Amino acid sequence: MERGMVKRQPESATTVQTTGNTERNGLRVVVLKGLLPGLTLLVAGFCFLGLACCGWFGVRRGVYALGWIAAFIGMALAVRQFPVVWSRRRATTGIVAAGLLLRLLFLWSWPADSDVNRYIVEGALQEAGANPYQLAPGDPAVAALLPEAARPVLAGVNHKELSAAYPPLAQLYCRLIASFSPRPRAFKIAAVLADMATCLVLAGTLARLRLPARLLVLYAANPLVLVMTAGEGHLDVALTLCLALALHAFAGQRAGRGFFWLGAAAMVKYQVVVLVAFFLCGRKNHKILLALAPLLLFGLYAAAGWRVFDSLRTFAGSIAHGGSLVAALLPFFPQTAPFLSMGLGAFLLAVVWLTFQDTRRSGLVAMTVVLACLPMVYPWYGLTLVPLWLLYPGWAWWWLLTGLGLVTTPTWLRGAGLGGEGWLLAMVWLGAGFIAAFGWRRSVFLVPVRCFVPVRRLSVVVPTRNEAGGLGRCLEAVTGALGAAVDVVVADGGSTDATVAVALEHGARVVAATGGRGGQITAGVAACAGDVVLVVHADALCRPGVGDRIFQALNACPEAAGGAVGMDFQQTSPGLWILARLNALRAWTTGISFGDQGQFFRREALALMGGFPAMALMEDVELALRLRAVGETVLLGGGLTVSGRRWIGTGFGGKVAGVLRLFIGYLAERRLGLSDPTGWRYYRLYYGPLPHQTEE
Repeated sequence: MERGMVKRQPESATTVQTTGNTERNGLRVVVLKGLLPGLTLLVAGFCFLGLACCGWFGVRRGVYALGWIAAFIGMALAVRQFPVVWSRRRATTGIVAAGLLLRLLFLWSWPADSDVNRYIVEGALQEAGANPYQLAPGDPAVAALLPEAARPVLAGVNHKELSAAYPPLAQLYCRLIASFSPRPRAFKIAAVLADMATCLVLAGTLARLRLPARLLVLYAANPLVLVMTAGEGHLDVALTLCLALALHAFAGQRAGRGFFWLGAAAMVKYQVVVLVAFFLCGRKNHKILLALAPLLLFGLYAAAGWRVFDSLRTFAGSIAHGGSLVAALLPFFPQTAPFLSMGLGAFLLAVVWLTFQDTRRSGLVAMTVVLACLPMVYPWYGLTLVPLWLLYPGWAWWWLLTGLGLVTTPTWLRGAGLGGEGWLLAMVWLGAGFIAAFGWRRSVFLVPVRCFVPVRRLSVVVPTRNEAGGLGRCLEAVTGALGAAVDVVVADGGSTDATVAVALEHGARVVAATGGRGGQITAGVAACAGDVVLVVHADALCRPGVGDRIFQALNACPEAAGGAVGMDFQQTSPGLWILARLNALRAWTTGISFGDQGQFFRREALALMGGFPAMALMEDVELALRLRAVGETVLLGGGLTVSGRRWIGTGFGGKVAGVLRLFIGYLAERRLGLSDPTGWRYYRLYYGPLPHQTEE
């Protein structure tokens, strides 16, 4: 044997057999993983075929319910198992093609809804030169105005005694289709064409926002969309197209076009006008005036005057039903339930408008509140949610959309009413609310929209200014709770006491900074080496285990961009205890945390949101809002003990009111594009004028 060579020992039979088994098992796993997406899509296809057969055979409600649930499960499986290795073009082409096939299936199998009869009559009346807001289908003169092809549907119009209630763009939609063919099939074909256009626009929006292409499945293969558009032919498909065009415009930073299309959507169904306020975007807010342009369509029906709203008032009052909140209030307030519901809805919308300022969830939450509080809700009203749902695909809305079509009956069983009033519909909304509440604690998505990389190293930034008295305890607590290896940076804003010396004595790195607290933290973050940054105020003490809990929370929830630890006060008093609980409730429900709650964030997320907000004050609120714009936020439930020095003494209630006024004022100004980006105005309002403080 040559020097340097090692004699190879013969492999035993057991070793060879084990190696062979491992290779075969690995091959089986690879084959199964390759087959799983295809098998899942095949199963989903059978689910949709079963739902289509429900319409073809006019099955009983129990069979329909099974088919409906199976189809929604099939959609969820399809989007979760969709091949992620496909390119965007290939994925979009496949989804759009499958969506077209599904729509053709429901176009053929599902019977048109009775609402289509009204569409035909109102469209044909316009073709004859009549005003649908002045003539009700039950008027004796209507039959003579209709063409021969439209007269058979007159008997099937619901609420013949009421004139048109739909807005002008909806009326023009009906007129356009009736001019081609005043038959139900024509309206269903038009719905398919508009629906496919919506699919293409939404695909473009997902590409602009760099969101996964497979999210398009949530619209293209959505059972509610398939049934209510290609199946039953509802004109709400024109609304979803306008809404999709608005989202596409906003995604491309074309606020003017976005507001115009939102205004157009409101001219199909009035309730969508609420969304205009939720897409305000700072310096481009003046373009909201373009949302008023579609109002000019009322001029085409000016002869009716204020009668254009007569039927709408009747529907909202005397025949209101279907709304979940109205159904809950009716036993106690039979006369005023619709008005109480809409009043509560207005209050909730104001809260959402202030606190949900990111476009990913703001419009979706707003329209959900609208549907919950409307005096009447039909299942096709849920179509408004679907384009918005693509940007924030939470399970709560999957449950809600499933329930809207499950509790209410399909068109062939709808003769005796919707069948969704009362406790069943309330259960649907309560279930959606429960899932949404759980999602505030930990995100629950059908498909993760954005996932961040795992985090491994923590840095701590402590902003200071004349904090020598308590800084030593703070840094000792940080080291004791997070370990000596933690990267600690003290960002000093020009202290005139021994703050810098205390920081160096405790092993912290010190950076000098100006520009108020936000400027200090910005400088501190720039000096950090960790992939997670925790901001700790100098009067706070970290408890053991905080670092491990931050890592665990962020790595368990890859969608989370950051969050807050949570705090209690060192001093004990009923007022401080209540204040700490309210702080936790605000952070949990809105995702907006304050600086003394121990905010933390990923460096990766910081890059996406344009850096840390270098504001003299309100930097903590701005940080929380920016984090919500790029990901989710988590609240750990406690881990800091904070000094209550600013709250001790007389005027506790006045101090709380002052902070609340400043907080709400900033949120409102930010929405309206009137906030001070430097934060110095808020600094002076909170601390008063400081002659020696330089504004930079």
